[in-house]
Amino acid sequence: MVYLGAADSVATSGDARNICELYSGGYLAWVHNRDRNLGIEMVQRAARVCASDGRRGLIFVTGGVFPDAQDDADTLGVGLLRFDPYGGDLDGANMLGRRLRSSGLR
Repeated sequence: MVYLGAADSVATSGDARNICELYSGGYLAWVHNRDRNLGIEMVQRAARVCASDGRRGLIFVTGGVFPDAQDDADTLGVGLLRFDPYGGDLDGANMLGRRLRSSGLR
């Protein structure tokens, strides 16, 4: 998130990890660092938390995204960003993610 311009980003710890894994003044973020594709449940959870909090949602994924999760993320305004933890590459995994990758989080 810092790389994308949210200089105030912080990794959560303690009980806050039950809500999200990263946050800044304008964003809440989750990291899906698993061998399976991102499913719709995580997208919907992120959207619910963000709706009650007022910040925008991001999900960083290392793998693929199921098409229904991608569609829901676009509809619900959750940015999906695919990252390579070894190579450092970052790209958008949905329409909003691609826009945020290009424009940043400022």
